[in-house]
Amino acid sequence: MSAIFDDLLSTKSLHSKDPIDQYIFNHSLRYTSEQLELLEDIKNLPEKIQPWLGSTDEAQFFQILIQLMNCKRAIEIGTFTGYTSLTIALALPSDGELITCDTDDTYVRQDIWVKAGVRNKINLQIRPALEVLNDLLEKNGPNSFDFIFIDADKANYPQYYELSLQLIRPNGLIAIDNTLWNGRVINENDTTTETKAIRQTNELVKNDKRSFSSIHLPPNKHQLQYSFINTNSNQINERVKRRTTSDIFQIHIHYDISVKKLLKEEQRLVKEAVETATNYWSRVIRPKYKLNDRIRLTRQCPSRKMFIVENDFSIHYCSEKCLDETQCGDIIVPDEHLQQCHVCSKDKKCDRIGSKGVGVSAEFILYVSALETNRCEPIDTLATASFCQLEPNRDRPIAGNINICPKRLRGDRDSIDFDRLISTVKHEILHTLVFSTGLFAFFRDIHGEPLTERDPATRWPKVYDEKLQVYTPSDQVVKKVLRTNWKIRGRTIDKEVTLLVTPKVQAIVREHFACRTLEGAELEDQGSVGTALTHWEKRLFEHEIMTGTYTQESVISNLTLALLEDSGWYDVSYEYGKPLLWGRNLGCDFVKTSCKQWIDSKLEQKENPYPFCISSPRPNLLKRICAYTYDKIVMCNLIEYSTPLPNEYQIFDSLPNITDENELARFGGHVMLADYCPYDQELAYKNSNRDSRCYRSENQPPNTENYALEKYSVQSKCFDHGSVWEQYIDECRKKRRIAPQVAGCYQFECVSNEGIYVHIGKEKYLCEYLGQNITIVASQYNSIYSGSIICPDCQIICGSLNNFQCPLIKNLPHGKMKQQSDTRLTIENICGTLKQNEQLPMSDTSNQLHIQRRLICCILLLCLLNLQNLL
Repeated sequence: MSAIFDDLLSTKSLHSKDPIDQYIFNHSLRYTSEQLELLEDIKNLPEKIQPWLGSTDEAQFFQILIQLMNCKRAIEIGTFTGYTSLTIALALPSDGELITCDTDDTYVRQDIWVKAGVRNKINLQIRPALEVLNDLLEKNGPNSFDFIFIDADKANYPQYYELSLQLIRPNGLIAIDNTLWNGRVINENDTTTETKAIRQTNELVKNDKRSFSSIHLPPNKHQLQYSFINTNSNQINERVKRRTTSDIFQIHIHYDISVKKLLKEEQRLVKEAVETATNYWSRVIRPKYKLNDRIRLTRQCPSRKMFIVENDFSIHYCSEKCLDETQCGDIIVPDEHLQQCHVCSKDKKCDRIGSKGVGVSAEFILYVSALETNRCEPIDTLATASFCQLEPNRDRPIAGNINICPKRLRGDRDSIDFDRLISTVKHEILHTLVFSTGLFAFFRDIHGEPLTERDPATRWPKVYDEKLQVYTPSDQVVKKVLRTNWKIRGRTIDKEVTLLVTPKVQAIVREHFACRTLEGAELEDQGSVGTALTHWEKRLFEHEIMTGTYTQESVISNLTLALLEDSGWYDVSYEYGKPLLWGRNLGCDFVKTSCKQWIDSKLEQKENPYPFCISSPRPNLLKRICAYTYDKIVMCNLIEYSTPLPNEYQIFDSLPNITDENELARFGGHVMLADYCPYDQELAYKNSNRDSRCYRSENQPPNTENYALEKYSVQSKCFDHGSVWEQYIDECRKKRRIAPQVAGCYQFECVSNEGIYVHIGKEKYLCEYLGQNITIVASQYNSIYSGSIICPDCQIICGSLNNFQCPLIKNLPHGKMKQQSDTRLTIENICGTLKQNEQLPMSDTSNQLHIQRRLICCILLLCLLNLQNLL
């Protein structure tokens, strides 16, 4: 530790070499191995930028403050290497979030964040901080963050302070670096923009009645200013009111012994995912009615038959004895969580046997196990869940079990899609709380009255379905509807669908699809008992988190939140709902008909059958294109099955290059639960956690496989390719023609009234209008790359930014769409130059200089050619 720190001191003038300061550093700083690795790496950076690193003692002090304040949400303005980001994230709880922003990610060591296990807490945004802060204020509202650290370009300090003051919560903390600016703030002769901005910020803080501050001077003289935010009492009381204990849905997590038997890294993954998911739901929902006592589960009886005594519906009695062990899903409930054994003898004498457990002070107990059960057998099953018991007064679930299949946890962290694991746990918790066929019959209206008729003697629903082994809900909750003229291959049929028809679910689904006559939200009708009727229909709600299979990044939409509220058990914070894009505003024709009817009607009108797709199955070119949101690369998942699909799911009367009609019955989409409808799906790479989402830096391909110079980051979007990319290697002796990927992810920036600047290699290219074909010739990784990109819709990429104006193009210049001949000429010139120079009898040094001069000439030629195309 000391050696690294001493090296750091020599490169950062702000650190003191005073012996007492050294003593303080050596006896107070504690580094993790990841922090030490990052500090070691900083020594390899250019010497002039090494002092940009914030003080390590300062960062450790932040950790203390963050933990003392119980911070969950933080902002860092200025990322540099990500050392302070790492340190802050280590101090945040498992469900904490740090948003850090910078204009350049060249030096950001995100791999260190992954090693330290905090990458999921950090949201890195490579764009101007003012944009980020304004967006956060718009999306999250004021008072939404606990801690903010400002250490970026000094000229914008006053604006950063003002926006931070709006974002910080009451009694939150803003830390501002460099507020004494190495003494320059008192140098009257220093009139630089940076110094004047820092002086202005200090004056703002001093005179701002909304906050009070203290300038802190650590031993190393690194200047830092803290502003403690204090709002008026009405604001504080309102915030406290929203955060009272009665408003929090308290989930108690109990880990089964099977979790404790996992490898240490597997245990950490499970616990981090479970705690992140439970903390999320604790924020989103609140109990409509508080429990009157600690949770103590009822002991199970040898049979389903139980007795009610003297109209006391809160206690269920077993006949003669209770089971020795009570299970919740796949685990045995500990005795301390159980009631006494309540039994009635044959002569109807009822009694309580034994003592009751201490119980659990919470609104819900989540039992977490890691057992390899038969429900883990499907190859893609990551976890399963079930609810266990209901509280007797309002029927709300009070306990449930999530079982995480241990075989799916094998391998190192890099090979496990941690985002998917968290999403899956959130999904399974919903099954224990509300989304289950066994719970629908217990839903209540806004007045707390049952929506399904009850048996007066037991207060349980009247009708029990022996086949499904659940109580049958009324048609106020679930309704069956017959869809006539349902089009399939060669004919039409009548198809019965099952829909959830509760009030808020119905209202939201009608608005989403823009279909006023829609009866409700369709439930899945395929799969096993654990899938059918317990998920939203995959064909209609593809990337909603409560569909039956994970196929691409999912969202928790207001539809699912509405179901929670319609149960009568929970109040819901709808601001946590994410937009559901699939099928939005496509109308009744989309939501009430088969995908075959939708595809056929769109093709007849010569329109794109979005969200479904058609591709040529033979030859299968694996054509990859940009998603409609431009945030990922997708591919049509139309495949050929080995046997014909079930008749009601056969779609195609014809397909390109398929002449045998019998073969048509074997073609359909890869996702069975989506009724075999083909659609564009994001890609996942085998044996890694890489996928095709442009904004995940973890998806960056290795240099040796980066055939189209892609860049994955939070500031990247998908751009379709206009030609097949080629790579010239070994000094142009070899040419590699890249397989037709036809789309790639690239960093971009939006410039108002100009357009979209796309960063490829070391160059920037300007997209001015939709469909523009831009030629790319770039040198990278000791190779020359050539290809082109097609410019997307400026409004989709940049239109949501404040005060942004896409360029107005009235008359497109003739010939802008044809640039490939220029690319070929330029490549041939560059390679021809290299070959000619191989034959010249020059010294190595002269030869290199000559090649460089010729390459510069060729690059200038390329620039002139591109300029000619723009004129």
